[in-house]
Parts: sequence; structure tokens; C-alpha cells
Amino acid sequence: MRLTVLLGGHLRHEALNGPMERTVQIPERSNGSDLIAVLGLPEHRIKMIFVNNRAATLKTVLNEGDRVAFFPPELSYNTFVALSYSQDRIEDAQSD
Repeated sequence: MRLTVLLGGHLRHEALNGPMERTVQIPERSNGSDLIAVLGLPEHRIKMIFVNNRAATLKTVLNEGDRVAFFPPELSYNTFVALSYSQDRIEDAQSD
């Protein structure tokens, strides 16, 4: 199956020195761990995972056409804060 993968920070250089976003072919019923193995990344370098813009884990089963984003530890805090800030602003705007 085909997926689109986004690699944040230095992960794109660690994964075969490729682009930030790429299309990857993996077997059916693969999960996040399987995908990072295909990319040549060690699990300890993955701190945050999103599948189709939703939080996920390395055990999340992936499906055809999914968009998967991996973030390293050095970016995860900034990403988490940005997402939280954005979510708060959206909820505030909706309650007005």
C-alpha cells in the first residue's frame, strides 16, 4: 500500500537523506514500527506520530493513502505546544 510520510526536523536527513515529505510503499496491515523500519529510523528517534492529522502510536495500523508524520524528540515539545495553542484558539473562537 502507498502512504505519504512527513519527517520533521533531522529525521529527513537520518532517513536515507531524503526529502521532508515522500511517498512510501509498505505491505498491507503494517504499523508505525514497520514504517520506520522501512525508512531506516530507530524507534528512539520518534517522539510524536500523527496519522491523518490525529495522534497515533507506533502500534497504529496504517491504511492505504494515510498521511503519516513523525517528529523527533527535539521537535516534539515545540510541536505539542503549537498544537495545543492552536486547539485552544479554535475552541475559544467556536464558543464566541
